[in-house]
Amino acid sequence: MIPQKTVLSNYVLNASPMLGSEKWLNRFNSLIETNLDDPFFSNQDFAQALAISERHLFRKMKELTGLSPQRYLSQYRLYEAMKYLKNGRYRTVKETAYSVGYRNPSYFIRQFEKEFGKKPLLVLKEAGWR
Repeated sequence: MIPQKTVLSNYVLNASPMLGSEKWLNRFNSLIETNLDDPFFSNQDFAQALAISERHLFRKMKELTGLSPQRYLSQYRLYEAMKYLKNGRYRTVKETAYSVGYRNPSYFIRQFEKEFGKKPLLVLKEAGWR
């Protein structure tokens, strides 16, 4: 279950005017979207792109979301995969896994099932794509 503080792509902050932390988290989400299919995008890459240290990145993400940067990235990827499966963007689980940055489809399936309680193929079938 996602902690209440967590903000994923489905829930991009739309506050007006935005607070600094909300802008920062939106920048972080933009980096994820830009590099979603890159399985090698690391905390070091995030920190470098945001011009902060890795330690500061970790503290900031814990403060804003309650999650580590990699855990947040993992959940972001899984929720994007769920969207892709439901709308039929990719017709196979393997394509979906690669598109959201997983190198190993079987690991993706295990993580997806742990997060949502069902296998990605079942989501494809329920949506009528298989």
